[in-house]
Formats: sequence, C-alpha cells, structure tokens
Amino acid sequence: MLVHHHGRSRVWQFNVADDTFGLAYDGGGSLGAVDNLTGSSIGDLYVAEDGDNMEICIITPDDGVAPMLRVNGYDSSGLSSPAFNPAGDRMYFSSQCGPSGEFSDGDTYEITGPFRR
Repeated sequence: MLVHHHGRSRVWQFNVADDTFGLAYDGGGSLGAVDNLTGSSIGDLYVAEDGDNMEICIITPDDGVAPMLRVNGYDSSGLSSPAFNPAGDRMYFSSQCGPSGEFSDGDTYEITGPFRR
C-alpha cells in the first residue's frame, strides 16, 4: 500500500508483508508537488506531480529518483492517475487541464514501454 502526503513532497509507504510504515521519498530532489502514484511489479513507484514541472518521476526500490517524462505547455495543470495496463507495457495518465487552463480541456496520454522489469 502506498500513501502520499500532498503539498510536502513526501511519499510514504506501508509494507503489508512486515507491517512497517516509512518514507519512500522525503523531498529535496527533482520531484515536487507529489500527488497521484502507481507502482510496478518490480517495486518502482511512478509519481505524478500536481503542477510543479508537470513530470512523472520514478522512485526505484534502491531510492533512486528521476524524471521519467514531462508534459510541456500545460502551465496551469497537474498530472493525475498514472496506471499500467495488465501486461505492464503501456502507461496511461491524464492532465487535469489543457493548455488553456480549463478543466474541460484535460488530456489523457498513453506511453508505450518497455519499462523497467
């Protein structure tokens, strides 16, 4: 189970196998305005930013953090709802607003992998 703390650039994780709770990311890097997230089968976290650089960043199990993609031209928006298809070779996510800044103009994207396995 994964939990994020909106507004503080922190990502928390709860491990159901050993009943532990701790930080997966504690700010200070390239990932800002953390919001929605999803996980991969190998333990990578993909975290969408609510504004900031309009990036989805990856957090690896060994605590590596790096931008995976950036959406340009959507300055008044945020990214949301990253998710993988069952095969794990396509990622979907949305922008809350389009380039105009209107909620009704949001877009949904499909990114084709391969992704880390």
